[in-house]
Amino acid sequence: MKEYDKMKDYYTIIIEKLIEIYERREAFTRPKEELRAIQVEPEKLFKEYADRYNTEDYQYINISILKLVEKKIITAKKNEAGKYTALKLNLDYVDLAYQIINRVSVPEQCEQVRKVLEKYQNNSSKLVQDIINDFNERLRSYKKLPYDINFNKVKLDVILKTLCAIVLLQEETYIRNFSTAIFKDSKEFGKSMRTVIQNILYDYSDIVVERERILEVYNLFDNPTYVLMKGKALIKYNNSTINLLDMKGGIAIPNSALDDIVSIKIDSDRVVTVENLTTYHDSNDSNSMFIYLGGFHNSSKQKFLRLLYSQNYEKYYFHKGDIDVYGFLILENLIEKTEIPFKPLQMDIEMLRRYFSKGLHKELSVSDKKAMKAEKLEKYRDVLDFMLLNNCKVEQESIKALELLDNIKVEL
Repeated sequence: MKEYDKMKDYYTIIIEKLIEIYERREAFTRPKEELRAIQVEPEKLFKEYADRYNTEDYQYINISILKLVEKKIITAKKNEAGKYTALKLNLDYVDLAYQIINRVSVPEQCEQVRKVLEKYQNNSSKLVQDIINDFNERLRSYKKLPYDINFNKVKLDVILKTLCAIVLLQEETYIRNFSTAIFKDSKEFGKSMRTVIQNILYDYSDIVVERERILEVYNLFDNPTYVLMKGKALIKYNNSTINLLDMKGGIAIPNSALDDIVSIKIDSDRVVTVENLTTYHDSNDSNSMFIYLGGFHNSSKQKFLRLLYSQNYEKYYFHKGDIDVYGFLILENLIEKTEIPFKPLQMDIEMLRRYFSKGLHKELSVSDKKAMKAEKLEKYRDVLDFMLLNNCKVEQESIKALELLDNIKVEL
């Protein structure tokens, strides 16, 4: 039994190594006559074959080689001493080689994967269609699919099924509920799918946002989100009225309750949306209403802002975000989705210079520099150019830090 298993192992290893070379060279894409020899040297493949004292394994390897020659899977060269020096794959018997090692050829794998793509070909989502088109293009050249999918048809099917479900979400959905609905397990999405789905959505979405926030764009959240508001304003529901002046520090309204607001009356001159929670709490101005959207502004939050603007269109509208490329992209997306003429607040080049001079900045990432090329950001080109020149970006929390430094006279 031991003897048979050893020969079987050597036999299989030789075929697997030759097929590995065959696939690495993409030999299946070219005529046989154009290919250089696909071969291995037994001594390099098996160190025991070079050990003249290991006669037992030497014999097992020779018997394995002889059997492969008899099956015409390989041709073999010997030296004058009768030792095999080169084992060459017989391209006419490649299919048999695949059968012996129970392996599916790359063209067959591509065809199986292509059939999975066909299942989703009629999906109405542009994002899904773009993915399918790109993947089909890769398969035509026998290229492995990205995102560690390779030629795994089962993994691809699960990914596409998940994406098709995500693009249909119209309201705030909690990730554990979504995971239970799709995978019958509240934790499965987080364990096996979150990273790959996040990466695909980030790469294929038209909306430029930080990778870790891309799920919010598609209404997927870890926990309920809230809109925080403070300032001089009255918020009316059918059966109640909230006076924000009575709420020290403001109030948090759950996203699910935004659609039920009937009217909003603002008694200050400015409305300021704030990107960062800390900045929201730090912001105090008796002539402004401050709003923290609590994550990406989805359809309910956009509807709320449009209602607010329709009833208070004479006010001035500002957005206070990070002085980085995503801060400006969030601002532009906010303007586009709500049709409200928001202006940047404390996001100009002079503010950036102040932070930079105090060392209150971070270095740009590769994705920062890539996102800066977006055409919609041309109006902020002076700020972006300063960032690129000085390799810097600034978070809004730095405003308070800058005030603290100025007040306590600390030099960094």
